[in-house]
Amino acid sequence: MSDAQDLPPSTRAGVRAGIFMMLGCAFTFASLDVLVKHLSSEVPTLQLVWFRYFFHVALMFLVFGPPMGARLWRTDNPRWQFGRGAILILCTCLSFAGLALMPLAEFTAIAFVTPLIVTLLAKSFLGEKVSPARWAAVITGFCGVLIIIRPGGGLFGWAALIPLGLSLVYAVFQILTRKYAGADDPLTTLFFTGLVGAVIASGPVLWVWQAPTLQQWPLLVALGLFGAGGHLLLILAFQRAPASSLAPISYTQLLFAITLGIVVTHHVPDGWTLLGMGVIAAAGLYAALLQGMQGMAGRKRAGDQADVPTSD
Repeated sequence: MSDAQDLPPSTRAGVRAGIFMMLGCAFTFASLDVLVKHLSSEVPTLQLVWFRYFFHVALMFLVFGPPMGARLWRTDNPRWQFGRGAILILCTCLSFAGLALMPLAEFTAIAFVTPLIVTLLAKSFLGEKVSPARWAAVITGFCGVLIIIRPGGGLFGWAALIPLGLSLVYAVFQILTRKYAGADDPLTTLFFTGLVGAVIASGPVLWVWQAPTLQQWPLLVALGLFGAGGHLLLILAFQRAPASSLAPISYTQLLFAITLGIVVTHHVPDGWTLLGMGVIAAAGLYAALLQGMQGMAGRKRAGDQADVPTSD
């Protein structure tokens, strides 16, 4: 954070606001997961997915439709928006299915190898150089996964492959998002995220539909509110603070998942699981630190060459 001390007060305030928004994002996504975990024993997974996207797009339309008008759904990149939305709904299906079969904290921890997989894919798809230190972080993170699902343990089985599959698909989603960042207004992208998901899920949901009870309706609406709200907080956070400042904060979702899992589902992770979580978090934070240092070095070289000041 030493670099932040050299920034103007207004910029430092923006970074602080971004950090608080990332904290809110982490808590919102953890709350979404625990809500799915609670409802998964009562409502079919595909129906939960549909409600998550339907109320997501409904919220976006009601809140941002009036002030933005047609700008909310006007896009110059419809193929990219559809492809991105299709990949994300696959992530949601894997996530909801995994939460139905696994404890919340363990599922969240394994899914957090996504940043490490992004490191590997960035070399192939974005041409980024992967240093030996970042390779070591990737290997260490997967060792943490093995500690959690350890052969002979209760989690070792096909269900543990779901969060790993989710991590791979979500890594592809992040790579595409980074590659085409700025193609549309962030709110337009967020709107299409819900719209594409709702349209794709509308067909399959008819085969599993069951009428929600009066008690389930508020929770089902909350799925969309948490989904849209979490992504909106994520967008706002990255508009105010650099990724190197926000990456460590994102790992608070692990702490929220553990806490909510204990309070709501009464599941307490064992010592080996906590150790594996710590290894994954440490590897991810180390990789984020290396990425941040490389980014600052690159910006400094560009600034020296252009003789202009640079900042986060």
